[in-house]
Amino acid sequence: MTDRIVVVGSGFAALEIALTLRKQNQGIPVTVVTGETEIVYRPWLIRVPAGGLHPPVIPLARLLTEAGADVVSGRVMAVDLERRHVRLDTGAQIEYDQLVVASGAVADRERVPGAREHAVFPCDLPDAAEFAMRVSAGATRVAVVFGWERPGPGLEYAAWIAARRPGVRVTAIDGDDTMGRRFGGKAAAWVRAVLEKRGAQLVTEGTVERISDGTVELQGSAFEADLIAIVAPLRGSTEWLPKALLDQRGMLRVDNAMAAGAGVFGIGDVVAVPDGYRLPPALRSIQATAAGIARNVTGALRGAVPQAVLRLGQPDMMGPDLAGVALLVRDQRLVLRGRLPLLIRSVGERRYLRSRSAQIA
Repeated sequence: MTDRIVVVGSGFAALEIALTLRKQNQGIPVTVVTGETEIVYRPWLIRVPAGGLHPPVIPLARLLTEAGADVVSGRVMAVDLERRHVRLDTGAQIEYDQLVVASGAVADRERVPGAREHAVFPCDLPDAAEFAMRVSAGATRVAVVFGWERPGPGLEYAAWIAARRPGVRVTAIDGDDTMGRRFGGKAAAWVRAVLEKRGAQLVTEGTVERISDGTVELQGSAFEADLIAIVAPLRGSTEWLPKALLDQRGMLRVDNAMAAGAGVFGIGDVVAVPDGYRLPPALRSIQATAAGIARNVTGALRGAVPQAVLRLGQPDMMGPDLAGVALLVRDQRLVLRGRLPLLIRSVGERRYLRSRSAQIA
């Protein structure tokens, strides 16, 4: 029987690894198990509560089919690592020789006590829509709690609302000392100045201990709000995988070749890399690793030893879009600020969206 690669996921990681696998070796069948036919370009969700248009949509199923991949609609419920098959919610089983986990991450609603009951998590699509609706409906005091694994979007939401919704009082609250640990003093001061110029407040003293009804509780202080958003601690979308493959946050533990074990590789937000290694944020990490992971996956079909994809000592890079300006931070050092980093980011985004036939409003 012909070797078969199965990719599980519905986002950028699944799309990019499947396209790369097909490009590298068209003779190997690739099946993508996905619950979606389209990908909403989530980085532009930050503009919606500020009155922006709906983010672009990428035709996931069409692109995969055109590339020669098989697309199976469904949700994976379990995997048998020994027999090498995945079981779907339809009851169907799909055999594989190599499995690529690209199932992404979702908001960890339990990390902050009280958050599930009293906050929205706009990194998830339904919550992003609710967040936008409630801002548009007249919430005048909005608290955006940011930090943890992905601090950029929270700062972006806060900056865009402050810039485009002058009647809304925005408080951006650092949930876990992200500004001190990752931004450094100069970058933090510049972000504070940008927000304050727009009438917003940046709170960096203390860490968030609890969310109650209308209140963000920190060590020694509290802030009231009509609407609280947390953007957001993350956990892996990996309920279908054996716990032995996962870390305490449900992320897939991989080595520097992005392998999680015999016949299993990971890509994208779902992975937890070894100590000493680092991935760029979201789409950039996928683009940076897809070719190497694809070579390892196809090489494993021949019995080849996977080669390192990750390198030690990669910098911690961040570049949040603060509505008209942006900054680039590298290992707590402010490298660029103003309109230039925003222009660089915008050019790259639009080039990618055009390459993936995105429908841009």
